[in-house]
Amino acid sequence: MREFYDCVQEAELIDVKSHGLRYTWNQKPKNGVGMLKKIDRIMGNIKPLDVFSDAYAMFLPFRVSDHAPAILKLFSMSTDRPKPFKFPNFIVTKPEFRQAVMSEWTKTVEGATMFSVVKKMKGLKSHFRRILHNQGNLHKRVTDLRNELDQIQKQVEAHPFDAAIQSSETICLRDFKSAVYDEECFLKQKSKYEGVDVAAALLNHYSAFMGTEDKVARLDDADLFVNVLQQNVAETMVRQVTDDEVKQAMFSISENKAPGLDGYTSAFFKNAWDVVGGEVTKAECDFFNNGQILKQINHTILALVPKMDTPNTVLDYRPISCSNVIYKCISKIITNRVKGCLGTLVNINQSAFVPGRKISDNILITQELMHNYHVDRGPPRCALKIDIQKAYDTVS
Repeated sequence: MREFYDCVQEAELIDVKSHGLRYTWNQKPKNGVGMLKKIDRIMGNIKPLDVFSDAYAMFLPFRVSDHAPAILKLFSMSTDRPKPFKFPNFIVTKPEFRQAVMSEWTKTVEGATMFSVVKKMKGLKSHFRRILHNQGNLHKRVTDLRNELDQIQKQVEAHPFDAAIQSSETICLRDFKSAVYDEECFLKQKSKYEGVDVAAALLNHYSAFMGTEDKVARLDDADLFVNVLQQNVAETMVRQVTDDEVKQAMFSISENKAPGLDGYTSAFFKNAWDVVGGEVTKAECDFFNNGQILKQINHTILALVPKMDTPNTVLDYRPISCSNVIYKCISKIITNRVKGCLGTLVNINQSAFVPGRKISDNILITQELMHNYHVDRGPPRCALKIDIQKAYDTVS
């Protein structure tokens, strides 16, 4: 097994994403005792996984065998639509990045500030695609530099006092570290899940799950909202948005978050803030002043994140929304103002979603309550565990 592990490491193989059975080998039960293990695998290195990015493995039921049949699904490399733009974070370290941003941002665009920002960001996409293309094949570059570094270090060992060889090792090592960093950043952003039947599966699941709309009785909300904000707190929440507030919200957004429909991550805004910050801040403030937002910014992508290694149904995925960074920044500003007032409105029994409260406190309380439930003496006791599935999706 150690030799097999070394072989996998040498060939740089990883598991192809899979569906179906998790354990692929079973030992037939003897005297009621059996065994299940993950033995069979379908693996590939960077090249085929890059070419066939939609490939997946399907492990079927055992039937009469002790091994699960494994099928590798490969999809055509050709696609009917162009690949959407995704801002590669690592290009912010390239000198061409700032040159492209400044050349595009000095242009004058007629119209509202938010429209100007969107227009310039769209114009920058061709520049960034060119910069990415000029980097060449990142994976091949890493491989070539790794082999070159190996050869140079062998020469260093043979000629330890040769200054020229030592200098070339320093240069090659610097280039190798830079290439590995670029590849790592690129692969982090590239991880995704796609499939030809995803849309139909989601539509069928939620159509059956949510059902049809029912008649709802009118709710008497006269005594519903007992807790209200104090006047000074309410006025503070709707105060004028400042430039520092916009910048703080923008810089608090993680650079590795999945991008929205425009393909930009927060890394673009952070590294070009001295150029784009003024106009972006004005666009954000305009929204809070007039309540108008462009549909290009208000678009959101719904994506699926697997909850387990081998998902089979829609329930095995957690849906997330991928919003544009400008939209996220607006949400951050609103959230930062709201969360400071939640403590006076939300009952103390609600132990989550409020700063300073922990959902784990409920676990400790439950342990205290259930501590003596097994004791026969004393009054009768009863506990109910209620699981409200997706309550926020089914509230009418």
